[in-house]
Amino acid sequence: MERTKPRVLFLLTYYRPHWTGLTQYAARLAEGLAGSGYDVSVVTTRHDGSLPGREMIRGVRILRSPVLFRFSRTLISPAMFPVFVRELLNCDRVIIFLPFAEVALAAIIARGFGKPVYLVHNGDLRLPAGVINRILESTYTVSTLIGMFASRAIVGQSKDYSENSAVLSKAGTKLRIIPPLFPPDYVSAPRNQKPVRRKAYTVGFAGRFVEEKGFDRLIRAAPLVWEKLPDTRFVYAGETKMSYEQFFERFEQDIAGLGNRMTMSGRLDEAGMRGFYRTLDVLVVPSRSDCFPSVLVEGMLSGVPAVVADIPGARSPVRQTGMGETVDAADPAALAGAIIRVLTHKSVYTRNWKKVTGEFSYERTLREYRSLLEPGD
Repeated sequence: MERTKPRVLFLLTYYRPHWTGLTQYAARLAEGLAGSGYDVSVVTTRHDGSLPGREMIRGVRILRSPVLFRFSRTLISPAMFPVFVRELLNCDRVIIFLPFAEVALAAIIARGFGKPVYLVHNGDLRLPAGVINRILESTYTVSTLIGMFASRAIVGQSKDYSENSAVLSKAGTKLRIIPPLFPPDYVSAPRNQKPVRRKAYTVGFAGRFVEEKGFDRLIRAAPLVWEKLPDTRFVYAGETKMSYEQFFERFEQDIAGLGNRMTMSGRLDEAGMRGFYRTLDVLVVPSRSDCFPSVLVEGMLSGVPAVVADIPGARSPVRQTGMGETVDAADPAALAGAIIRVLTHKSVYTRNWKKVTGEFSYERTLREYRSLLEPGD
């Protein structure tokens, strides 16, 4: 007799249609498991008051609870916990996507109900400068460590980041390294694989315009790129206005001063992002802190080589595949130099595209998650 697949309950602060790499990762995993025959439910916040409390999206049942208030980057929803406890009675496994403010409480409750808990780590908490933010970071790290103690396993996205993480470095035998899922529709062979002489290039960068993403570094490097390649365009895709951080506002005038060679496209949906990647010659990820930038791998799968900050986690996909360069992104000259090298020698990097499709295969990652959730199989 075929074994019944586990009923899986996801718990996280934000879910579709909220748009970050974390929510994309969670939704792709939930929908992938649902498509493999799992019964999948998601308990989350109603981050937008116009959203329905219950909804079914691509085979995943979503239960949203009203938000009482916002605190820094997180949403506080006391009503979410009664829903979580009720759903625990009807599930076999619990997956908590981090960061989640109440991770310790949730993991302890689930363990009390005899439900195995799996934490999915999406980076140590990094907030802007300030004494209060340092206290918040330390408090959350302790809470996560307690949650990890109560869990069966914690998933890290790369060995590189895990070895440098305040949380994952203490995970011991509970640590599993599994990259995020990237749908096959992102896979597209590189353009211009043969060396070509050209003057016009397109440089892309994408994500939330917050301090940790380091886009201000690219703004400083752009004029140095133009000294060598004056017809190069820079194109940004993402959200600029954040309720919890006014970083974009500090550089709005600088960006405007760069003229029509800097295009701000705003946030794009998945179809828009696939089209965005396919217009690029290089994708730049100049982050100060980044566990595993999904835009980096999406771009490489789409045939676009990358320039990425030489920091734990962010650099991993390029180090694994060779489809780009790592650089000290805090140095404008070094960043500009790396961008120019990749633009003018693109085929040197795109010849490693097949390795990217192997390392970040959707089916391979989904199999690893199924093995994690069904260890007896």
